[in-house]
Amino acid sequence: MTGEWIARRDALADVGAARAFLRARLPAFFPDLPPGIAIVGAAEEGRRLAAICRGLGIAVAAIADDDPARRGMSVDGIAVAPFDALLALGRGVPVVVASHRLLGAVRRLRKAGFAHACGFAALEAADPVRFPPHMFYDGWFEDLVPARRRHAAFGARLADSRSHAVLDAVTGFRLTLDPELLAPVLDERLYGADDLPPPPDPSVYVDAGAYDGDTVRLYLARWGRRCERVHAFEPDPATYARLAANFAGDTRVVAHNAGLSRQAGTLAFRADATRGAILDPTGETSVRVVALDAVLRGEKAGVVKLNIEGAEIDALHGASETLRRHRPALIVSLYHRPSDLWRIPETIDALAPGYRFYLRQHDGGTIETVLYALPGDA
Repeated sequence: MTGEWIARRDALADVGAARAFLRARLPAFFPDLPPGIAIVGAAEEGRRLAAICRGLGIAVAAIADDDPARRGMSVDGIAVAPFDALLALGRGVPVVVASHRLLGAVRRLRKAGFAHACGFAALEAADPVRFPPHMFYDGWFEDLVPARRRHAAFGARLADSRSHAVLDAVTGFRLTLDPELLAPVLDERLYGADDLPPPPDPSVYVDAGAYDGDTVRLYLARWGRRCERVHAFEPDPATYARLAANFAGDTRVVAHNAGLSRQAGTLAFRADATRGAILDPTGETSVRVVALDAVLRGEKAGVVKLNIEGAEIDALHGASETLRRHRPALIVSLYHRPSDLWRIPETIDALAPGYRFYLRQHDGGTIETVLYALPGDA
C-alpha cells in the first residue's frame, strides 16, 4: 500500500532533491540565513542551537520556555522568558522549536501569527553542515531516499490499515518536518493503544529503559491482575535509585541497575538522570550492560519493551534465545536513528521470523514512533 507521502518520497531522485524539497519549505532560512531568530526551548537542544547561532552570526532575540525550572536561567547570555514574551516580537521573526516534541509548540506559534515557525530538526535535516544534527537526525535524508526499498519492505509487513497510515504520515514528517502531518494518526496512549491485539501472555514484563518506573506503572495499571513479574532495567545510577525506591514495596518488580546489550560488559555512558541518558563513547562514566537471555536464564518473558536510546538492536540480539523460545510480544522504539524504522523490524525477522508488525505514533514529533510486534500465532 502506497500513501501520498510515500509516493512523493519515491518521486525524489536523490538525497539532494529531498534536501531541496525541505529547504523550499523554509524560506526564512534558505537560501540565506536570517539575521535573527527566537528559540522555544531552553533544555540541551535549545542551548546547543543558541551556540550554533552565535557561531553563524545569527542574533537570538529571545529564548522562551514555560518550564518553571528554567525560568530566569541564562542561555548564552540571554535570560529565559515565558512563551508569552515572544508575543512582543514581530511576527516575521523566525521562531525555532528546539525540542523533539514539536506539534504543540508549532501550533501555538502559528496560532499567534508567526509566519516562520519550525523545529530545530528541520534545520538539521536541511543543512547538516551548518546545523550539526542530533543523533535522531544524523543521516536523515541519507536513509529516507537511498533506503526506500527497505522502507517499502517494512510497509509490506504491516498488519493493519492504521499502521499503513502511520507509516505514510511518518514518511511525510520525515520529508517536511511538519508535525501537523502526524496529527491525524497521533495516539497519545503510549504503550497502551487499545486498537491493537492484546499480548498473548502479559504475566512477565521486561521494561528496558524503565526510567523511574513510569512505564512500569502504565503496564501494571493495564495488566496488573495478570502480571506476576516485572524485570525493569535502568543503567543511570541516580534514576535507578528512584526506580528501586518507587517499587520497594512491590515484590513483583525486580529492578536491575544495568542496560541491555548483546553481552555482559561495561560501556561508556552519559549519566544525566534524564530520559536522554545514553550509552555514549564520550560519556563520563561507565555502566553495566547485560544480555536479557543471560538474566532470564530460560525464564519466560511475555512482553518486552525496548526504549533504550539507540541500543535496541544490540538488545534484541542479546535476547535472541528468549525471542525464539518464548515469542514475547515486543514494543520497540523506532526513532533513535533514522534507519531504526526498518532496521529493527529486519532484525526481529532475522532473529525470530513470523512476528506480525503494527506501527503507532504516540507524539507529535520525532519521538515515540513505536513498533508493536506480536507472535504470528497470537
